[in-house]
Amino acid sequence: MTATFVLDDRTADAIRQAINAASRGALAEACAIGDRALAGGGNAAALNAMLGMLRCQSGNLDTGIRHLRAAHEAQPADPKIAANLATALSEGGHHREALEVLTEDLARVDASMRLERLRGYLAQTLDDFPAAIQSYERVVAAAPSDWEAWNNLGNARRSEGDIEGSIVALRRAAKLEPESPPVLLNLALAIGAAGDLEESESQLRAIAADYPAEARPLGELHALLREQGRDEEALEAIEASVQRDPANIESLLALASQLSLLQRYDAAEAAYRRVIALDAANSLANLGLALVFELTNRREQLSKLVSEAEERGVEEAAVNFIRAFNFRREKRFEEGLKALDGVPDILETQRRMHLLGQLLEGVGRYDEAFAAFLRMNELGHEDAVLPEQRGANYRGNVRNQYGTVTPEWVGGWRQEKGRDPRPSPVFLVGFPRSGTTLLDTMLMGHPQIEVLEEEPALREAGALLPEFATLSTAGDEQIRAARDAYFRMAKSLTPLKPGNLLIDKNPLTMNNLPVARRLFPDAKVILALRHPCDVVLSCFITNFRANDGMVSFLGLDTAAELYDLSFSYLERVQELMKLPMHTITYENVVADQERELRPLFEFLELDWNDRVLEHESTAKGRGRIKTASYSQVVEPIYTRASGRWWHYRKHLEPAFAVLAPWVEKFGYSLDDPAKIPSKPA
Repeated sequence: MTATFVLDDRTADAIRQAINAASRGALAEACAIGDRALAGGGNAAALNAMLGMLRCQSGNLDTGIRHLRAAHEAQPADPKIAANLATALSEGGHHREALEVLTEDLARVDASMRLERLRGYLAQTLDDFPAAIQSYERVVAAAPSDWEAWNNLGNARRSEGDIEGSIVALRRAAKLEPESPPVLLNLALAIGAAGDLEESESQLRAIAADYPAEARPLGELHALLREQGRDEEALEAIEASVQRDPANIESLLALASQLSLLQRYDAAEAAYRRVIALDAANSLANLGLALVFELTNRREQLSKLVSEAEERGVEEAAVNFIRAFNFRREKRFEEGLKALDGVPDILETQRRMHLLGQLLEGVGRYDEAFAAFLRMNELGHEDAVLPEQRGANYRGNVRNQYGTVTPEWVGGWRQEKGRDPRPSPVFLVGFPRSGTTLLDTMLMGHPQIEVLEEEPALREAGALLPEFATLSTAGDEQIRAARDAYFRMAKSLTPLKPGNLLIDKNPLTMNNLPVARRLFPDAKVILALRHPCDVVLSCFITNFRANDGMVSFLGLDTAAELYDLSFSYLERVQELMKLPMHTITYENVVADQERELRPLFEFLELDWNDRVLEHESTAKGRGRIKTASYSQVVEPIYTRASGRWWHYRKHLEPAFAVLAPWVEKFGYSLDDPAKIPSKPA
C-alpha cells in the first residue's frame, strides 16, 4: 500500500491477512477479510484501495471500481490509487472518466512514468491526440530508450497530422526495437502518408516477407495498391493476407470488396458467405451480398435476402438498406424511401446517396434527387485519390492530342508495309451513358459478332507504341508488336472464332481513335449518340468508379467540359483522318429499333438477324454486365430515359453554354425535350 496512509493496528493486521490469503490464490477469503475490517471501522481509504484491487483481480470489475472510487475520493493525490482506478475504468470501457482521474498534476509527480504512459494511452483512445502527444513526449524525455512510447508517440503524431514528426518518432522506435513488426508497419504507413508510396510499398513487402506469420502488412499493402488503382496487385495482396489469417473477418471483407470491384462477383459472393459463416449477423457481409445480387441482376435472391438477413439477426439499419435496394428494383419507390429512412445518417456513403437519389427520382421529387446525387459526388470527391488533378490531367491529355492532330501530322502518317491478315475489330465509342451497353447487347445477339465490353486491350496495346506526338511515324515492328498484344488479350477474353466480327466497345476510345487507326488502318467505328444534356446528367448522377476518365463526372462543370473536349477532338480526328464511321442515335433506337439498326448492319457488311432485337434475353444470358447500365439492359426498352434531363433543367443550366453548340449540331433542342434527330448526325 502507499506510504500516505497512517494505519491503525487492526487495519494493518487485516491487510496483512488479506494479502497472505490473496497470495495463496484465496481471493474470496481475502475480500471477506477486507469487508469485515471495513465494516468494523478500519481505515476506509486503505481498505477500499485494497478491496478495489482484489475485486478487480477476481473479475468483479464494477464492485472493484466502486471501492477504488471511494479510496480515490478519500486520497485524491495518491498516484497508486489513481492508477488502479484509471486502469479499472479503462478495462471497463470508461476511458473518458479514467483520463479525468489521471490529471496532469498526478502524472507529473509519478517518477515511474506509469501514469504518464497510461494517460497517453487513454488520450489516444479518445482521439485526444494533442494530450497523447504531450504525455508520450514526457515519457520519452524521461526514458529515451522506451521504444513502445516512441512508437505510440509516432502514431499519435500521425493521427494529429504531423507526418514528419511521426516518421522521426517511429524511426527511433524501429532503431531501438528493429524486430517489432508493429513498429515497422507503423513506420511504413507513416512514410506512405508522407507521400512516398514507393518506399512505403517496398517496406510493406519487406515486412510481409520477413514475418510470414503476419497478415496485417499484406492487408495494408492491399489498401495502398487499391488507392493507386493497381487492382490486380491489390487482389494478390489481400488474398495472401487471408491465406495467413483465414478467419480474419476484416480481411475477408476487404477481399470480397476487392473482388466485387473487379466484377468477379461469384468469388465476391463466396468471400461474403465465408464471413457470414463466421459471423452470421455481420452487417457488411450481408450488405455485400445484397450489392452482388443487385449488380448481377439476381432479383429473386435479393428479395429473399431481406428475410434471410432478418433471420440471421442482422441489425435493422443494414436490413433496411437491403430492403431499400429491393424496393428500388421492384419500383416500389415510396416503400424504398421509407426503408432508407430507417438507415442512420451516419451510414452516408456514395452508394446510399445514389440509392436515395434514384428513389426520390422514382417518386418525382427531382430537386431532392439532384441534391442527393450532388452529395454522392461530394463524397466521391472526398474518397477519390487526387480527383481534381487526375481529372484535369485526363482532360489536358485530350486537349494536347487535339493540338497534335494537325493536317501536317496526319499528312506525315507513315503507311505500314504489308497487311495483317487478321480482320480488324470495329470500335464502338461514344460518350459514357450514350446507350453503348444497350447497343452492344443487341449486337451480341447476332451469331457472327463477338463483343469486348470495356476491356483495356487497346490501351495496353497502345502502351507499346511511341508517344502520341510521334505516333504517325511509328515503325512496322512497333505496330506489329502492339497489334499482337491486342489480339492476345482479346483472345483471352473471347473466342475470336474465324468469320466472326469483333466489336470492341469502350466509350472513351473516342479519345483514342488515332491509336486504333495506327493499329488497324481499315477499322470501322460506331458512334453512339444521345442528347448531350441527357448524357452529361446521366454521367453526373451515376455512381461510377472514379478512374482517370470518370473522375471528371464528380462535377457537372467538368463533365460538360469533358463532353465538349471529347466531341471537339472526335470532330478534328474525323475531319482529318476520315474514319469509316456510322452513328447510332439512342432516341431513334428507343423509337424504332429495327429501322435504326438495319443500316448499321449494312455498314458492318453483315446480314440482318432478328435476334438482335431480343436484347432482354441476350442480356440475361450474357452473365455479368460490367457497366453502369447493368440493370436497364435486362428490361424492355423504355422511353423514360429520353428527355430525362428536362426534369433537372434548372440544375443543368450552368452547363448549357458548353453543351448548346452540340445540342444544335446533333439536331436536339434545349427547349423541346421531345425533339430528336430525324436521321443520324
